[in-house]
Amino acid sequence: MNIRSIGASWVIALCLLGLFSMLKQPEVSDNREEALIKVPTEQAPETEEQLSELEAKVWCALDGNQIAVVTFRGQQRSLSGAMAIAPQWNVSQLDADQEERLQPCVQQRLSQLAASSAQQERERPVMDYLFTQL
Repeated sequence: MNIRSIGASWVIALCLLGLFSMLKQPEVSDNREEALIKVPTEQAPETEEQLSELEAKVWCALDGNQIAVVTFRGQQRSLSGAMAIAPQWNVSQLDADQEERLQPCVQQRLSQLAASSAQQERERPVMDYLFTQL
């Protein structure tokens, strides 16, 4: 097998995948009002660390159509769900089974958030230099 036949196979496979994905599009609800979850003031985070933990928990527990709204330091923030491990969660306490299923995802998301913020801190001087030199 040569490189051209491998490349051609990949192109054909990707084209077929694109066609199949266009034929059967998932149905997405545009009604965001039903998916809005308000975090009570007494459960609102007080520190950046608590906000990150809540963001990770929301990301893991809720699905992509659900948004948790929280007031943090006087500003309203929207936290989006993604993984749908516990989509029925309404920001109250989770039962033991849900907490057990969520914990690995939350830990992974927290490390991802920490790594992305560390990466942004490393890139900031480079971006500042680029934008001041233009």
